[in-house]
Amino acid sequence: MFENNQHKNSPATIWLAISALSLLLALAAPSYGQEAKQDHATHSQEMKIPQTAKDHYELAERYQKKAAEYRQEIEMHKKMLADFSKRVARNPKDTGENPYIRKMRLHCEKYIKATTSAAQEAEEMAKFHTFRARELEGK
Repeated sequence: MFENNQHKNSPATIWLAISALSLLLALAAPSYGQEAKQDHATHSQEMKIPQTAKDHYELAERYQKKAAEYRQEIEMHKKMLADFSKRVARNPKDTGENPYIRKMRLHCEKYIKATTSAAQEAEEMAKFHTFRARELEGK
């Protein structure tokens, strides 16, 4: 189309590209900022500082549910690892661990460890909020 390549990198072409990129960024920035504000507002409404015994009991219940969800995740990953190990073909001559099984095992073990820690933390928070609620009730 062009006889020489001077037009591709001309100042006008570069300026046009920069202008187009600036316009895209300007149009995207307000929507991103608005979404972040909405997420923060939603999160702030959900997490209020507990004042009453009822507030503490509700928070304790949320932490207990979260711990139960974590425990389900842990069991799912244990089962996933066991099932995966059964399905992967093994070379009878190879005495070491299959690299695919090893990769999955390391992933699952890491996830299980992190999720176990999160479950324990949630259980501790549930105990704390139950204790605090009873304390406010004078028990």
